[in-house]
Amino acid sequence: MQPLDRDKRLTMRALHHWRAILGSRAFPRSVDVDPASLGDDWHNCLLIGLKTPLERSHFVHVGCNLCHPAGTVFTGRPLADCLEHTVLREATSYIARVLDRQVPIGVGGSIAQGDKAFLYRSILMPLSDNAGAIDAIFGAASFREVCCSDEEYPS
Repeated sequence: MQPLDRDKRLTMRALHHWRAILGSRAFPRSVDVDPASLGDDWHNCLLIGLKTPLERSHFVHVGCNLCHPAGTVFTGRPLADCLEHTVLREATSYIARVLDRQVPIGVGGSIAQGDKAFLYRSILMPLSDNAGAIDAIFGAASFREVCCSDEEYPS
């Protein structure tokens, strides 16, 4: 059996990191999320500072692999700045569920961007710097382009 830190899925490696920094607290602190421990996975991770109402929440970090269009800087920008039909938008679309259930939640699906299709998998995990209310979200998302034609998958 493969150890969790060597899991092939990014989302499981991120969850393992979240559990490792949890300690005896209800939620890990955002300052405990360690980019060095995450290595190259950090390029597919995100941190969100939460505000009330949720629309005022902003990105603290968005890994370069999640920025669309490429090169876009999301640090400090609100969640609403995510373009529709992007992995980043899909990966942050269920924050309210994480806040409601107060547990890590993972989702996956497909996205169409123009003439390209992508499969993605993401996870969002609650953080709290004051050992009480959730005030940040740590997340990770991976994706890959899939090729399909009308001949292969008729409508």
